Amino acid sequence: MIPHQTGRGLGLSNAMTAGVNDASAVFYNPSALGEVQGNNLLVSGTYVGLISSVENSGRRAVNKHDDNFLATLFANYHIPNTDFSFGIGAYSPFGLATTYESDFTRFAAQRTELKTLYITPAAAWHPSKYFSIGAGASFVHASGLFSRGLCLDPVTSCTAPIGLEGRLRLTDTANAFAYNIGALIKPTDTVKVGFSYRSRVDLRFDDADVKLGGSFSTANTKADIRPIPLPPVVNTGVFWQVRPNWGAELVYEYTRWSEFENFNATFSPSPTFLPLGFPLSGFSFPEDWKNTSTLRFGSYYVMNKNWELRGGLAVEESPIPSHTLNPAIPGADLLTLNAGLGYKWENISLDVGYMAVFYKNRR
Repeated sequence: MIPHQTGRGLGLSNAMTAGVNDASAVFYNPSALGEVQGNNLLVSGTYVGLISSVENSGRRAVNKHDDNFLATLFANYHIPNTDFSFGIGAYSPFGLATTYESDFTRFAAQRTELKTLYITPAAAWHPSKYFSIGAGASFVHASGLFSRGLCLDPVTSCTAPIGLEGRLRLTDTANAFAYNIGALIKPTDTVKVGFSYRSRVDLRFDDADVKLGGSFSTANTKADIRPIPLPPVVNTGVFWQVRPNWGAELVYEYTRWSEFENFNATFSPSPTFLPLGFPLSGFSFPEDWKNTSTLRFGSYYVMNKNWELRGGLAVEESPIPSHTLNPAIPGADLLTLNAGLGYKWENISLDVGYMAVFYKNRR
């Protein structure tokens, strides 16, 4: 999951459920579209460097796919003399990839990739200065790739090269739909309370291309993959305008990762592994992920009419239990430290954000 979608959001550690004040409210909280001043176009690019490695018995495998670039676009429009605002966004809240070339990780993961693109029109109704609601509907396009080695030797577990090893590579695309809703309450002029909910999405890779390497009866077949769920996410935030030039927000985020129970696929037709003479009907990998909680804190300080300074931090749980942890998705509990800077000149603003992520080591 990639929660940060803009430079300002990155600098504030994504603590923007109640205090978001730009067109990215389409993603963070659609009810806040009425808080945006003017009609705006917001374009962002995010570079994510993933640095991870696996060590075992003196051997070390490094994730080679350590560079990912994500682009987002948001726009908003307020209908004059009405209580309605609209917005649209194109963004990627789930994605990234890992690639390993070392031999000893091949039966867990070689290349794993998920890319998503959400296209979301949204609307907000703000009948008073104390309350507003909003909602959006998303078209989701996803592509996935999964490859690994297959050990089909029940005796030596492929510790000796005797020809009982294969390779598996799956690729497919899927389309789905989602929605998000939000509410914003302003009990005073200096306090905002925000709520947002992003729905579950089932990615149905039900016609995946399968390429098999090794001694199989056929090198190509099809796979029906059990729907992969992108989890529902609930955010609650409290924003405090400490002073006219200083604001801060605390956000609690709850993610239902427990809906990712298994990674299953059925091959049709089933290829036969010729050395042993049995068909390979598919695979079933347990995941057993758990629900997670995240705390985010962000604060900004307006130094003058041009410059805004930002900072934040977050503490996030990993959904992956020890018994299903593998190199494909090397998740762990983490701490982030965030910083950012904004510059505004007439009708143009530029935001830069940086996040350092510190993961726990896991065994």
